[in-house]
Amino acid sequence: MNKKLQEYKKSNIRQKSNTNDSYDIIKELLSGLNTNLKEALIYMEKKDIDSAKERAKKAENIATALQNCLDIKNGGEIAENLNNCYRHIRFAAKNYIENEKSDLLSNAHFVSNELLEGWKGMNTSVA
Repeated sequence: MNKKLQEYKKSNIRQKSNTNDSYDIIKELLSGLNTNLKEALIYMEKKDIDSAKERAKKAENIATALQNCLDIKNGGEIAENLNNCYRHIRFAAKNYIENEKSDLLSNAHFVSNELLEGWKGMNTSVA
């Protein structure tokens, strides 16, 4: 176990998480989330259900990753609000994937877009 911990400490991901690169990582995740939701909506309009579900699944996975990055214990109200946003996005994506109910997917895309724009507007020293 100790060997694995040492490997993790040396890893590029670990190094990036301790620098301003973590800002860029979150930005890329938010961008991917937004893009996949947008593409899911486009495929839905084209009646390409399989591709829409594939994009929704990717969005759900990204939202899960973002949710897992939150520091709920120390993040206060902002972390709680972000957690709720990611839960909503995950629910909307899952509802579409499992039940082909698309009513929440547009709203999930709107939320992801607002999160992305807000993140872009943050100073990297604050993030």
